[in-house]
Amino acid sequence: MTIRHLQIFVAVADCGKMRAAAERLHISQPSVSQAVRELESYYNIKLFERLSQRIYITETGKKLLPYARHIIDSFETMEGFINDTSAGNVIRVGGSVSVGTRLLPPMIKSLENEVPDVDVCVIVDNTAAIEGKIQRSELDIAVVEGIVRSDELVKKDIYDDELVLVVGPEHELFNHPGIKLKELTKHALISRESGSVERNQFEQFLLEHDIKMKNKWSCSNTETIKKAVLNGEGIAILSRMVIEKEIAAGEVRVLNVENTRMKRKIKLIYHKNKYISQSMKQFIDICTDGRY
Repeated sequence: MTIRHLQIFVAVADCGKMRAAAERLHISQPSVSQAVRELESYYNIKLFERLSQRIYITETGKKLLPYARHIIDSFETMEGFINDTSAGNVIRVGGSVSVGTRLLPPMIKSLENEVPDVDVCVIVDNTAAIEGKIQRSELDIAVVEGIVRSDELVKKDIYDDELVLVVGPEHELFNHPGIKLKELTKHALISRESGSVERNQFEQFLLEHDIKMKNKWSCSNTETIKKAVLNGEGIAILSRMVIEKEIAAGEVRVLNVENTRMKRKIKLIYHKNKYISQSMKQFIDICTDGRY
């Protein structure tokens, strides 16, 4: 019996299906079934009942579950401590694209100022990809916008942001104080790539208000979107935090759309079973205290 047997047992108990547990653990379904059988055989107990293509945890399984969780938590804490000690003062930080453009650089700079010997590795990707890397322990901690779905992660709101519609001086709406929702249908949209948090949130907003816009530009690079806006190519949907300097300088203008606000929270996330190294603790404090 190994720690992996207990991890699989807990995943099956949580998911209620072998296939779902296999997907969560990124292994094959037969491997999950075999591990459960081996654990049952090792202790000569029945952990699950299989009824109507679904499995149900037995009373014995329910009693074993908290012990299994405790053992897994202790093991992962120990592993984190060992990895932290052997790897030196290393922290792997993730960020979603908008966060990586605006918030992450000063956060990392603050960490390096407060912990001079820290070795920081940064990865910027979309929120879903960053969440997956945290779950697979490819990252220690991350700052993201949008929805984080996993219940295995700690999520702390650290920053208030909003999506804004902006135009450049070459656009016909630059000198308009505001427009009605229906007027958006007359104009081309410049947005992040399909699947990005900004794009998903804005498309949901359009759907709720029965509005259709022609998507002229689709790009994962925020700087390219800014240049397209400045050239008058259309209306861009962007995070306020990534365009606030241009707004303050008068290079772009925020469109007021019938008092509509698209607010959202920026979150700090890490695995709930993650060993919190001193560098991680320092980074968490920097983010939650706003020291950046």
